[in-house]
Amino acid sequence: MRITQHTMSESLMRYLRAQNEALYDRQRIIASQKRINKPSDDPIATGKILDYRQTLASIDQYQTNIQTGMTRLDVTEATLKMIDDLLQVVQAIGQSEAGEKAESRLLAAEEVKRLYNQVLDLTNTTINDNYIFAGYQTKTAPFTRDDTLPTTYDQYTVTYNGDDGDAQFIIANNTEISLDADGRPLFHDAAGGGVNLFDALRDLIVGLENNDSEAISTNSGLVNEARSQINNIRAANASVYYQLQVTERHWQDYKPKIQDLMAKEEEADITKAVVELQNLELAYQTTLATAARIIQPGLMQFLR
Repeated sequence: MRITQHTMSESLMRYLRAQNEALYDRQRIIASQKRINKPSDDPIATGKILDYRQTLASIDQYQTNIQTGMTRLDVTEATLKMIDDLLQVVQAIGQSEAGEKAESRLLAAEEVKRLYNQVLDLTNTTINDNYIFAGYQTKTAPFTRDDTLPTTYDQYTVTYNGDDGDAQFIIANNTEISLDADGRPLFHDAAGGGVNLFDALRDLIVGLENNDSEAISTNSGLVNEARSQINNIRAANASVYYQLQVTERHWQDYKPKIQDLMAKEEEADITKAVVELQNLELAYQTTLATAARIIQPGLMQFLR
């Protein structure tokens, strides 16, 4: 078989193109510090990397959800503690006024009204402009009263404007926690067999204004029951908070393992890539020199 000058030239050009591609590939690896820059570099490893990235994205979302849930519980706990502290003061006033005279009770009624308003403000606490005790109605103040009505009883009667929605957070695969966002079990639970805190405070105020010792005693007791109602939910929230902490630690430990597995598939051995680049550059220069020696005689013969 006769090998022509044209055949040799074409073969050299193909070889030079292949060397150029190899040089570019090593340069890209060094620049990106990644072994895989396109799926065709290693299809099997690319599939693994995509799976790892999806896993990491899920972990990031779980961690965000956990942080959001913990923030909500932190705010809820701080709010309920302040309410409990205020109710302790109310309870102390009710107990001390049980044996006092009418004049003292009128002053006490004004103090309880002030404390009532503080409690009402706290039950309308928000996070990022969303009410935390309104169920799904997060843009609506859950507890309101109309202070323009004619009697103390009517003025201090509270209406719940939310619903029974929960705040839900997915914190792991097939694991979702629900935080009770319905404010009624905390503060307005007469229909559920508990205590309506606002009614108890209202009736205590009315009892103080009317010099009604029995009403003062009864509603002081209901305020104490309302405190227990609130503190029971605080205890339940504490167990949920612990679950969030444990899950958060799990993802903090697990995430670096996935990152390490992905790095093993994706990251390049830079030292090896540099050595390979140097060898390829030497081979490329050698091929160019060889091509020049082969092509030059052929060109001279053409010119003759």
